[in-house]
Amino acid sequence: MIEDNIADGSWTAGYRLPPERDLEKQFGVSRNTLRKSLKLLQDQGRIVRHVGRGSFVATPGQATGPGPDPEAADSLVRRIHGASPAEIMEVRLVIEPAAVELAALRANAADVRRFRECVAKSEAAEDVGTFELWDGQLHVAIVSASKNSLLIDLYSTMNETRNQPEWLRLKHRSLTPERRQVYQDQHRRIVEALADRDADTARSELRDHLLLVRSNLLGSAVS
Repeated sequence: MIEDNIADGSWTAGYRLPPERDLEKQFGVSRNTLRKSLKLLQDQGRIVRHVGRGSFVATPGQATGPGPDPEAADSLVRRIHGASPAEIMEVRLVIEPAAVELAALRANAADVRRFRECVAKSEAAEDVGTFELWDGQLHVAIVSASKNSLLIDLYSTMNETRNQPEWLRLKHRSLTPERRQVYQDQHRRIVEALADRDADTARSELRDHLLLVRSNLLGSAVS
């Protein structure tokens, strides 16, 4: 499945694979079996794996080993993982509107299919955790469609904070059925703007969405 998704363009360079625990459940395999498969894909140069960050579709020619300064990279990862929800939302408001503009220009048909898949699965989710998973995957897919590997790596690292207890508590507390419906409507408008290659509308819709999410998550803490 992973090889097919890479081959047909559903998962483009820089795309972050689902967490190992999700892949285990999806395929009904043990953690050891899954990791052997991921190691094989890594050895073949199809994916790159980073401790504490996850596995990503490799850019052609990308080295699978550590970068030139792994200690500095690890320090930045720890800093991002230690950021507060307010800090994360501020950074998202800076980089995601720019990323969605690039995605409007660069997304291919497989990217658009992925956007719509994420929207459909988030709408079909029966619990907050599953909704949050596919909500997050939609935003990752949009950033991945920017085709900017540095932006993709930065966002993928930052997005991992969504799995931290503090973030999940805020999400569960703030996500009412009414708000979820609003988010779903916003997601659809963003995706349709991307499909139409309307960068201005995509940027405006995404920014409005993030502002609402921030307000609902943090309330008066952002004023």
